[in-house]
Amino acid sequence: HYFIQSNLRMGQGASAYDQSELAEFQDLTYFTKREVLHVYKRFSGLAPEKKDGRNLVLTKEEILTLPELAANPFKERILEVFDNNDGNMNFEQFLDMMSQLSSKAPLETKIDFAFKIYDFNEDGQICEGDLQKLIKLLIQPAVTGTTLTEEERKQVIKNNLHREETAGAVEPLTQDQMNTAVRKVGY
Repeated sequence: HYFIQSNLRMGQGASAYDQSELAEFQDLTYFTKREVLHVYKRFSGLAPEKKDGRNLVLTKEEILTLPELAANPFKERILEVFDNNDGNMNFEQFLDMMSQLSSKAPLETKIDFAFKIYDFNEDGQICEGDLQKLIKLLIQPAVTGTTLTEEERKQVIKNNLHREETAGAVEPLTQDQMNTAVRKVGY
């Protein structure tokens, strides 16, 4: 294995990955090799005191210092989708997360990613409990400057999960239904 020198704008540095590994990362993500190197530099830059190279694992607290996540009300949930259920993340998990968050990711990938984030109980559906958590994260003083009462939250949920074909019953939303709904809106 030989190391690739990256000539990124922020300076030069050696990558812990060789050309074949970078090519594999390129095939598995929405990034070029150069962008993979940039993501690696950002990843390792979150904990510059750690010198673990390829074995570097970052804590949730270190990852949450990323500007892309710091102000996101779903930051904790985003990390849960990508970590090993221990709150820590290695470079491949970080790269996967950044790839799915990138503007290069196709709409279908973004919809699938959003569904995973909103499916808090990970049962393959967005149910009433998931929507309650979603609404609490979205409508809170830190995000909107206001909050909803319990009754207002219940009404929002009822309005969003109401299906005419079920005579007003609250029904969970499947991933296929979410894909269809988002595509109808025309994103």
